[in-house]
Amino acid sequence: MATMQNKGASGYCDEVLSELAFMIQTVNELKVHADETYGRGSEAARVHDRHLTEIAEYLDWKLEILTKACPFDWKGLDDSVESVVSVRQPEPSGADFSGGYLGG
Repeated sequence: MATMQNKGASGYCDEVLSELAFMIQTVNELKVHADETYGRGSEAARVHDRHLTEIAEYLDWKLEILTKACPFDWKGLDDSVESVVSVRQPEPSGADFSGGYLGG
């Protein structure tokens, strides 16, 4: 019975990994599209890039957390699926930007 549950969990883990990796890739494509739409380096493109980068990093963080909860013997997707997506560092802007809630 435990092996049957692990097979179900492995399938679920494969699905989570695949879908979230695809979402990260889509967010990165939106960053390129913003550059093309607003002009690379423009204020609007930088704002979109910053927020889209945060979304991609958040998805990647959650992906790491979820895959750690997968069965010990889970191997992940096969080599034909890219599960790592690189995210550029945001360019510093002159605006005072809060990275998140720091209160207590």
